Parts: sequence; C-alpha cells; structure tokens
Amino acid sequence: MESSTILDRDQIFQGHAFNLEKVHLRLPDGRDRYYDLVDHVDAVTILPLDDDGMVSFVRQFRVGAEKELLELPAGVMDQGEDPLTTARRELREETGSDAANLERLGGFYMAAGYSSEYMHVFLATGLSDAPLSQDEDEFLSLEKIDLREVFDLIRTGKIEDGKTISTFFYAMPFLNELLIAADI
Repeated sequence: MESSTILDRDQIFQGHAFNLEKVHLRLPDGRDRYYDLVDHVDAVTILPLDDDGMVSFVRQFRVGAEKELLELPAGVMDQGEDPLTTARRELREETGSDAANLERLGGFYMAAGYSSEYMHVFLATGLSDAPLSQDEDEFLSLEKIDLREVFDLIRTGKIEDGKTISTFFYAMPFLNELLIAADI
C-alpha cells in the first residue's frame, strides 16, 4: 500500500503545551488534502504502586471534560528531557513520592488522528517520600485506592481518563502476578 506524504506544515497557533498546524498532505491516490494537527509535546503517565497494594491517583479539574477526573499522575516532557527523568519529576511533583523502581511499560499515541502527542507509560514501585513543588497552575488532590478496586472503578465509569485506563492495560501482566503472589 502506498503511503501519504507530508508536503508542507504551517504553524497557525503557538500555545504553552501545543501548537496548531495546518498540514498539507499528498494522499496515496495523488490528491492533496489539508489536515489540522495539534503538535503536542510528548508526555508520561505513571502508575505508583506502594508496598501495601495502594495506587496513588490525583484528582483534578480538566477543562476538556469540564469536570474533575480521577487520574494517574502524568505530565509533559520538558525540552531535552528524557521520559524517565520526566516520569520521576512528575511522580515527585504530583504525589510527593520517588520510586526505587521506575520501569517503562510501553507507550502510545493519545489521538493520532489529530495530535502528535506520544505517551510513555511507567510503573513506579518501592515508593518513598520525596516531594517537589507542584506546578503553579496545578490544583491536585491525592487519593490512594486499593489496586483490587481500580478495575471496578474503570468498569463503572468512575475512572474516565484514557491515559489512566491504557496504563492499567499495559501494567496488567505485572499486576496479575502481584495479585496472584499476594493471594488477593
């Protein structure tokens, strides 16, 4: 199958975390078409799991949802920052904890039809207190939830955040082993 070719990109808006571009594309059949693209900084999501089987979540207002959402800690990568460094920084800023073990589980595009944002997914274990100041525009409340309750919260729609749901999918092999070993 032939692929599409990007002919030109014009930035039409510059924002804090993303830019908006008009992308001129040549389609496989030779026709040209313009697409709107949210050129977004890559980001991380972290699943912090403590030794007691509790997962640290944050609750915060999300303007796109027009309400507060229960989510895993997450954040965008600073210029030149690698995903592991970002994950450690965001974990400390949003939960006040650092991790002895911070393992990358995978990654995915958030909404590739209109956004370039790539999300790196991490599992954090061996947690200890190591707070950093939150960003000035972050108003978060921290909630610890028993791992055994999380999948019910997803299934019943109490957790609606896509990156959080996807992160639990990536972590399932590890979490299944943990639950079996703990006989929970």
